[in-house]
Amino acid sequence: MKKILLLSVSLLCSFATMLNAQDYITINAQFYSEALDTIKKVTIYLPGDYYQNPVQQYATITYLHGGYGNEGSGLPEAATYFDLHASNTTIVSPPAIFVCPDGSCEPYAGSVWMNSELYGNYGDFVMQDVIHFVEENFRVIPEKDFRVITGLSMGGYGSARLAVNYPDSFRACFPYIGFLAIQDTLINKWKQLCFNENGSYHFNPNAGTNTEMFFTMCGGLSPNMDIEPYHVEIPIDTLGNIVDSVMVKWRQHDSSSKVKDLPGEDELAWFLGCGTNDYMMTYPTYIQFMDSLDFYGIGYSSNYFPGDHVYHEQTWILGLNWIDSILNESFDGSPYLLSKEPVAGVSGSISVFPNPAYHNVEVSCFLPNQGKLKIDLIDIRGKTLLSKEEKHQFGMVNCQLNLTEYLSGIYFIKIQTNQETIIRKLIKL
Repeated sequence: MKKILLLSVSLLCSFATMLNAQDYITINAQFYSEALDTIKKVTIYLPGDYYQNPVQQYATITYLHGGYGNEGSGLPEAATYFDLHASNTTIVSPPAIFVCPDGSCEPYAGSVWMNSELYGNYGDFVMQDVIHFVEENFRVIPEKDFRVITGLSMGGYGSARLAVNYPDSFRACFPYIGFLAIQDTLINKWKQLCFNENGSYHFNPNAGTNTEMFFTMCGGLSPNMDIEPYHVEIPIDTLGNIVDSVMVKWRQHDSSSKVKDLPGEDELAWFLGCGTNDYMMTYPTYIQFMDSLDFYGIGYSSNYFPGDHVYHEQTWILGLNWIDSILNESFDGSPYLLSKEPVAGVSGSISVFPNPAYHNVEVSCFLPNQGKLKIDLIDIRGKTLLSKEEKHQFGMVNCQLNLTEYLSGIYFIKIQTNQETIIRKLIKL
């Protein structure tokens, strides 16, 4: 039996004062995941004027966190995005909704954002459950041109892998310091890191952070529930040799090998960012990925810096501005971009009384011209609950709406005439 989605919302400050006080609104939610058969959390950052523009629809940026992270790990990246968008005068489209799902799980440092018999179906969790939940409950545009995926470290790998496997689902991908190819140089580096922590090639995930991260990747790329006690196949044997049979499984998840099947940059765009001195040897995998893109004539943007496996502010800023420019192109000429500029007309004569209201509210407006008048009652998710439409003559028009059957909360009244559309906020007590 299909279980009911649960949405628990936490608005972190007073609704009446927050809309003009910050660039974004934080929503902490949880819902039932069909793919994982459990309740999972997701943090969603809405544009600060989301509830002031109840007819505007938005693009989506899905951010996948790194190892040891959770749904709250994307706050710095989300805050940076909204701050950059607010200061970028060349972007006319609205800021996207920033979505941060929880990819944490036992027994290691995370899910690697893929389907695994050890972790569960975290690839399906993102592609089916998270996208569906957001598009069902928030005013986002359910089209690939308005979806972007990005991520850090483990999330960088996950974002690239999901983009190459589902190119028809995303307009752009920004993987940051996550390995994009499976190389012997990468495995040899992990062999050295784990040997340094374990003192031998008998690896124990509790020996140190690098070993646990190595086991985390094994749990995604080569899980085996029959192997006790760690339930993974390791691509390095106890003598330090690479195990070819396990490497075959790892290479099935090599993002660079999927480039040949990707559409052009105008359908799936790429921004690549990584430290050239990353101790985890992710940079050579970016070189291989770029070589594949070049070979198949697929354009991309990039920024590399002489640093380690760390946050690099300039790279993030360039990547987020690049995301905004991609989404701005998607909105350009589309019916989804709505003007926020006030329109001269009857808006000054609109009256919604009483407000707040218990049972009934009367909408009054003076109309200087004859034509059609439509009044909609809309909830905070943008769903139209009630509509009234009639022809009108010159002069004052009054319309009464019955609110008895609706729950207490924030609603919007949309008044449409021949000349303009006016929005008024309504509080139902």
